[in-house]
Amino acid sequence: MVVHDPGLRIPPQYGPFLSPQDLLRAISGSTDCDCPLAQWAGKLGSLYRAWLGDPSAEAIHQQVAGIVHEIDAWIAAQLPRPRSGVPRGTDSVGGVIARVAEASACAHWALHHMEDAVQRHRAWDHLAEMREGYEDLVALALAGLVRLPKSWPGIGWLAGATAK
Repeated sequence: MVVHDPGLRIPPQYGPFLSPQDLLRAISGSTDCDCPLAQWAGKLGSLYRAWLGDPSAEAIHQQVAGIVHEIDAWIAAQLPRPRSGVPRGTDSVGGVIARVAEASACAHWALHHMEDAVQRHRAWDHLAEMREGYEDLVALALAGLVRLPKSWPGIGWLAGATAK
C-alpha cells in the first residue's frame, strides 16, 4: 500500500507520481514540492538545460543515467505489483521522466533561439506528446496494467565493460 504524506500536495489519483502539470513545474525548477520525484525531475531539467550548452558533455549523460536509476529504484518500491499477464512496458518511469525533461529543455531552447516557427511548434508538440505519454504510463502503472522494465544506463554503460 502506498502511503501519502498530506504535506506533499500530490493529488491522490497520482499515487507516488507527480501530476503532469507538477512534473513540468518541477522540471523547470518552479515547484516548492519537496517529494523525491520533484527533486529528481528538477535535477534532470537542470542537467538537460546544461547539456544544450555542451552536447558533448559525457558527464551530464552519466548524471542523467544515475538519476533515472534512482527514480526507478524508488518507484519500484512504491507501486503495486502488476497484474498477471499484463504487457511489459518499453521504458522505465525514470526514462520517461528524463524524456519529458529533455523535451522541455528543447522546447524552451527552441522558443528563445529558433527563428523557424514550424520547428518551434514541432518542439512544443513533442513536449505535449511526452507529457501525455507520462500521464498514460502513470495510469497504467497505478492500475497494475504494465510491467515496468528495470533501469538501463544506455550505451554509455558499455564504455566501462571489458570486451572478450
